[in-house]
Amino acid sequence: MAISDILKNTFNISPKAPRKFIAIDLGTTNSIAYVAGRGIIFNEASVMAYEIWTKKLIALGNDAKKLIGKTHDKIEIYSPLRNGAVTNLTIAEKFIQQIGKKAKVTDLWKNAIVLIACPKNVTDLEKQAIIKMCKNIGADFVKIEEDSLMAALGAGENIFAPKGTFILDIGGGKSSCAIISAGGIVKSKSIKTAGNYIDEEILKYIRAKHTISIGVVTAEQIKKQIGSLYKTKENKKMIIFGRDVITGMPKEAEILDSEIRKLLISIFSSITQLIAEVLEKTPAELAGDTVTNGILVTGGCVQIAGIKEFLSDYFQIPVRVAKNAETSVIDGCIAYEKKIRTDLIEENKKNR
Repeated sequence: MAISDILKNTFNISPKAPRKFIAIDLGTTNSIAYVAGRGIIFNEASVMAYEIWTKKLIALGNDAKKLIGKTHDKIEIYSPLRNGAVTNLTIAEKFIQQIGKKAKVTDLWKNAIVLIACPKNVTDLEKQAIIKMCKNIGADFVKIEEDSLMAALGAGENIFAPKGTFILDIGGGKSSCAIISAGGIVKSKSIKTAGNYIDEEILKYIRAKHTISIGVVTAEQIKKQIGSLYKTKENKKMIIFGRDVITGMPKEAEILDSEIRKLLISIFSSITQLIAEVLEKTPAELAGDTVTNGILVTGGCVQIAGIKEFLSDYFQIPVRVAKNAETSVIDGCIAYEKKIRTDLIEENKKNR
């Protein structure tokens, strides 16, 4: 059943609405913003570049990401979130404010209904500050939901049904496991072992094994191009360039997929442990649903080859990788608009 059908059958409301709707997937590595009637207006890296002394914004999003490791000491690179937690609330607020300007959308926030999907680790105090900031720049109503819930909805799950949906979301800053039922999260847990952590571990491995110093961008390329959790028919390799840690001179090396696979399997032990811990705490009534329906995997790290086979073999239960794994959170936010509008209508009726 399509997401729109699930929500239409559940809430039975008209798609017409007087106020514009904005949805934001505020991620550690990448953020996506959607405006009803316009579509996706921003889908870029969660990065900002500022002049240190003047605090002048130099670049935002992908433009700022290109500057990582290539700036002078007068420019600093900021990320609103790290490992699924807000590192600097002021930066997070400015990042959200700048999205409309980068997309060249005037009066983006005026009288808008705003839904922001955030990681579980964002505190209530930080959520309230973000809500206040959005209202200060013109938003009429602001709601924050946990990204795991939105990811499940965006992947096509009927999160409102009284049945268990087990989701593993492997993003850039954190990996989250959650058991969802009846429109809410029953159990959940997050760890920092995710895309950025994997990049850092690859960087460390290349330095120790091949005596080459590389940047996180190169480490990410290694992960995406030859990273795998399952042996493939084709043996892949990759030539990388960096700096010799002994001589300081430029150096190149050939990296094999087999060595990266061994490293990734070791790293993923933390993720399998995370899944096991949440499964152990899942209520008995919902455990059967997990065995039947399996694990739903979303997030950018589904690009790693063999993740489905690896998890399925490890837990001996079905594993499904969402077709829209990288956009499932924002897709869920878009679908959730109907519920928010219904709730607002009901609230207005009560207040009359």
